[in-house]
Amino acid sequence: MSKKKLGAAEGRSARKSIRSSRAQTVRPSNAAVPSSVADDAAWHAVRSPLRLQVLEAIRAAPGVDARALSVALKTSAPRLYYHINILLQSGLIVGGERKDSDSQRQSSRGPEALAYRAHAANFPDGFFTKGEQSLQRREALVRELFDGGMHRAIASHGQSSAHLTVRRENLTGSEASRVKSLLSQVEAILDGARTRRHAESKVLPATHFVGCAFCEFDGELPDGPLA
Repeated sequence: MSKKKLGAAEGRSARKSIRSSRAQTVRPSNAAVPSSVADDAAWHAVRSPLRLQVLEAIRAAPGVDARALSVALKTSAPRLYYHINILLQSGLIVGGERKDSDSQRQSSRGPEALAYRAHAANFPDGFFTKGEQSLQRREALVRELFDGGMHRAIASHGQSSAHLTVRRENLTGSEASRVKSLLSQVEAILDGARTRRHAESKVLPATHFVGCAFCEFDGELPDGPLA
């Protein structure tokens, strides 16, 4: 066999090997839907900012595949297969064969042929509050999202001028009530935007990031910004 033909044969063999390894990596899962983050698989799934992005994108566009997700989230499909597999094993999403009219996709095999759907449009009631372990994990998740997740999300979209500021202040009862009211308004705006985006049934990259934390605290507070 000539070197040229040998190189072509090796290339085809390598591509087959890649497709085979992907097919073994991502499989549809019949895992039970978790009721809270006390479930270890659910906790492993949601503690990653990228997996939360993937989960939200799948909720917004039921039936989406890894290629569309990779375009919207600006990452490679092979990288997403690892995270999708964790979401499948947690029971938060399910995967099935595509049923669209794209003949090329219908004839494909492995993870490229799968369409993903979330079990629910949101986390079930009590997902972050059922039991002491869930509360502890919720606290850890919020801390991780603020410490790294928001910074990475902003950096991924090239917003070099954006920054995060965290302040701890001792508020009066009326001040706390006003903050809660303002946060409710923000939440209503976000809910409206989410409903509109889900109605479009397509994956859209985030354009703005909003992070808020509000809690009661006993003890002395340091003065000035913390970050």
